[in-house]
Amino acid sequence: MDCKFERVAIVNRGEPAMRFIHAVREFNHEYGASLRTIAFFTEPDRHSMFVREADEAVCIGPPHVVDPVTNHLRSSYVDYGRLERALSASRAEGAWVGWGLVAERPEFVELCDRLGVVFVGPDAQGMGRLRNKIAAKLLA
Repeated sequence: MDCKFERVAIVNRGEPAMRFIHAVREFNHEYGASLRTIAFFTEPDRHSMFVREADEAVCIGPPHVVDPVTNHLRSSYVDYGRLERALSASRAEGAWVGWGLVAERPEFVELCDRLGVVFVGPDAQGMGRLRNKIAAKLLA
């Protein structure tokens, strides 16, 4: 099996992150690969299992930040400046988001494309079409 990258950022937390870490371990064992997992985490999750179990971890800061446009709190997992810095600092070659958080945001796919990071999932255009649940059902 030819893997296109060796370092993959996990842009999720908890159970989704653990499932991905286990899947990567199985992949590595089955194919003799050496894919490394990099957990992105917020400060309260510093000692969480997904952070401990990943090969590496990068803190993206506090769990919430103030959106400069709306002045409302938003998750650090959708702060693209933080994610861009974390992707660069971690030297991630791929990014996996799982479900929730950034999984329905084509802007993150566009960020990955701009940085040359392989996004594990649909392209930005496809994600944009799937973002609307009713439109996605009609497309299906």
